[in-house]
Amino acid sequence: MPKAKRTRKNKYGVSDPGERRFNGRTYHSKTEMLYARELFHMRQADLIQDFVEQPQVALGIPENKYRPDFLVIQAEGQAFYVEISGYITAQKRRNLKLWASYGWLDLCVVKRIGDKFVTTEVVHGQNSLS
Repeated sequence: MPKAKRTRKNKYGVSDPGERRFNGRTYHSKTEMLYARELFHMRQADLIQDFVEQPQVALGIPENKYRPDFLVIQAEGQAFYVEISGYITAQKRRNLKLWASYGWLDLCVVKRIGDKFVTTEVVHGQNSLS
């Protein structure tokens, strides 16, 4: 009898690609996909002006490239970046420290708790109003 093929689970618990797909795009995580879906609805309802997925930012020097998950432009024109928090790796922690020194706008670290998204940390940028 042939052995059943075992599927290897991702060490960070990432869902299958079909569960992370929305609007023709496969996201890095299901939580990121759900947040993007919420942003699409907010833009359609004119609650935000627009958003950009995976914008690239240089932190300090051009070699320190970082891609937050989203850049959100609010209805009033204010903008901020969003990092969807899942498993916090050493690289993510390093990027948050670099953001505190070199980021231009605020970076909101967002976590999904149940059906809601909660901002767990705000790393203030050099041009933030707070």
